[in-house]
Amino acid sequence: MSSLFFPILVFLFLVLFAGLLFLTNKKRHRISAHDQKQLQAEWQRALNELSINPKGSVLEADKLLDHALTLKGYSGTLGEKLKKANAVFSSINDVWRAHKLRNRIAHELNIHISQGEANQALSYFKKALQDLGIII
Repeated sequence: MSSLFFPILVFLFLVLFAGLLFLTNKKRHRISAHDQKQLQAEWQRALNELSINPKGSVLEADKLLDHALTLKGYSGTLGEKLKKANAVFSSINDVWRAHKLRNRIAHELNIHISQGEANQALSYFKKALQDLGIII
């Protein structure tokens, strides 16, 4: 009987440790009500900018997604965060399309994007934020 005591004790310890790790991770990835309101306000600013400055609107939406992923516990550049969070998104290819447009805006001289292109990118960013559980 005493030969079973140690393996059972180790098993119980591992179950307890895994449970604590799960709960800690779950809590870390929850977005607070305050952060949710801030994200909603920033999203509204990005939308308001769309008709005036389509490029600026895409840049702001990209920054917003980056911030939301940080709040969810992901680290690194936005590209690294997207790779880590790949399974969270219903259409990772659309998220990458929107982010690549942002990169073109940030790095290419005299780039012109239409309001339609910006609107499409914003719809991809919106879906990505919703996939993260952000109510927009």
